[in-house]
Amino acid sequence: MDAGRQRLYPGRQGTGGGVVNAVVFLGPTLPRPDAAAVLDATFLPPARQGDVFRAVRAHRPRAIGLIDGVFLDVPAVWHREILWALSEGVHVFGAASMGALRAAELAIFGMRGVGTIFAAYQAGCWPGDDAPFEDDDEVAVIHAPAEAGSAALSDPMVDLRASLAAAEAAGVIDPAVRGTLVAAMKSLHFPARSFGRLDQAARAILGEAAAARLSDWLAGNRVAQKRLDAIAMLQEVARLLANDPPPFQARFRFERALVWEQFVRAAAAPDEADELVLQELLLDPPARLAAERAALGRMTAPTEPPDIAATLDRFRARQGLWSRADLAAWMQRNALDAAALERILQREAALDAAAQQGGPELQTAMLEHLRLAGQFAPLLEQARTKQAALADWATTPPGGPAMAAVLDWYFTGRLGEPLPRSIEAWARAQGWAGEKVFTQAVWRDYLFAEASR
Repeated sequence: MDAGRQRLYPGRQGTGGGVVNAVVFLGPTLPRPDAAAVLDATFLPPARQGDVFRAVRAHRPRAIGLIDGVFLDVPAVWHREILWALSEGVHVFGAASMGALRAAELAIFGMRGVGTIFAAYQAGCWPGDDAPFEDDDEVAVIHAPAEAGSAALSDPMVDLRASLAAAEAAGVIDPAVRGTLVAAMKSLHFPARSFGRLDQAARAILGEAAAARLSDWLAGNRVAQKRLDAIAMLQEVARLLANDPPPFQARFRFERALVWEQFVRAAAAPDEADELVLQELLLDPPARLAAERAALGRMTAPTEPPDIAATLDRFRARQGLWSRADLAAWMQRNALDAAALERILQREAALDAAAQQGGPELQTAMLEHLRLAGQFAPLLEQARTKQAALADWATTPPGGPAMAAVLDWYFTGRLGEPLPRSIEAWARAQGWAGEKVFTQAVWRDYLFAEASR
């Protein structure tokens, strides 16, 4: 552990300005208010690949709790990013769902698993059952989107297993019936598993009387094993943090292989708050240029000799030096001859080339610069204010003359420069993804200016 990291660790600040002791990835396993009653933490939606990496970079937490994660249509949280978090001194816990899977796989490296489900994955069998327990679908459920609360729309196999084991222990069913019903539920694809389907299977296998007895018992005695394990993990994290622990000491060396560097570049793409700030910054080209140049100081400029023609054109446009006489007068005022100006423009062209190749890494460096310079929070507040003011407005840009007038308002009124010949080329040179995204942002900026009058 280097000294710089140890200085950052105690009382680290998250991007929201408060101390972030724990970050927890949570979805359908446990309602957020129930989780918050156990642990004071920053709760994020179910983790996907890159989310653990981004959480450590953005929040610098002492501990991370992984409960829920996404899969199927998007890549699942990666083992290597968890190992990286451990190597950064973060205590990483897992339980209940994706967290239990990853904890069983990475326990040897120091990830801490909690609960019955984790223990079953680690042992390879469910308590009281000799059959192999290793499938990911044991904890899988379908659930609503995060915006709708991530509520579960099916029941996990582990909850069905635990509930049937409890029914056996209570004498409601015998071991053979338990095994038969477990097999019936396991044979279903995970989205089809539920206590309702268990009731149907019981009626088909046991007959009405025995099935009704089991159904009545389960009505008040279901075992929500994932929920129980999640709460146990949150309690474990709370106990750790209450003791003001030192950073986690990894007993392995994290290798920054090429595949990791490629992952870091992809994962460094901005999140929602970062994207809002970048859009506000891009609407102010001089501020964007200043942030870009400051950020490029953190990066390696290309070594190829640059082509300065385009850079010279942009420089003359920014300065309003439309004629050769204007340029010559500017050079005289700034005590430059042609050779000195060319050297300056070569360096500027090298920075332009670096900016074109920067991608997400450049965006990350710019956001770091904005935070350190005290400019991130005001820009984010400005973007949030704009969002709130336009919440009930139709913000689809108009076409034709109406949008042309708005673009003229932006370029001549706000920037004090003529309308560019190609909006697409200008927008991409400024860092926008293209003309469509740029015109959308300008239209929203115009609406906000009108609403604020």
